[in-house]
Amino acid sequence: MISDERETVLKRLNLSEDVVGKLDVYISFLEQTQSVMNLIADSTLPVIWTRHVLDSAQLSGLLKTTDKTILDFGSGAGFPAFVLALMNPDKIFHLTESEGRKSDFLKEAALKCGADNIIVHNGRIEKMTPFKVDVITARALASLDKLTAYALPFTDKHTRCLFMKGKKAEEEIKTCLKKFDFDLKKVQSQTSEEGRILCMAEVRKK
Repeated sequence: MISDERETVLKRLNLSEDVVGKLDVYISFLEQTQSVMNLIADSTLPVIWTRHVLDSAQLSGLLKTTDKTILDFGSGAGFPAFVLALMNPDKIFHLTESEGRKSDFLKEAALKCGADNIIVHNGRIEKMTPFKVDVITARALASLDKLTAYALPFTDKHTRCLFMKGKKAEEEIKTCLKKFDFDLKKVQSQTSEEGRILCMAEVRKK
C-alpha cells in the first residue's frame, strides 16, 4: 500500500532502494496475511509505517558495527527484528516466536524478501538452548523483570538488551532492580512521547 505516511517515513529513514523494496514486500505480505491471521492490531494498519516500521527502525541507530548476532524475543509479526534485519543485512537476527502460524509467517516473509540473515525459532524462549549474542531486543512482550530473566542465559559481559517500553517503564525498572543489577541508559522513543528504549548492559542476578 503506497501512502503519504509511507513516503514520510522512508524519507526520514533514508534507506537504499534495495531495503525499501524489501520493506514493501514485507509490509504488503503482512497486510495480506492480516486478513486471515491477527498479526497486529487492526487499528494500527492505517499507520503501519509509523507505528510499526519507524518504531522498529529507530533501534538500528543503537546497534554497533561490532554487533553481529541479535536475538529478538516474542517476534510476532516481526517488529522490531524483521525491520532491523532488512536494514542490517550484515548481521544475523534470531527471531523467536512460540505460536506456530506466526512463526510460519516470519519464515515465509523472510523467503519472500530474500532475507537470509533471518533465522526463525518456533518455541518458547525459556525452552531454547542458550547461545551467546551481542544484542537482545523485545517489544511489547512482557514485564522488564521477566524479559531480563529470559535474557540472562543468552548474555555475557558484552551483551546489551534493547527493550522497548511505554509509560510504565519507571515502575518496571524499580521492580526489576529488586532481582537484577544492570547498567541502564534510557533513550526517548522517536514515535511515542511516553515510549522509552531501555538499553541494559552487564545484566546479573542480585
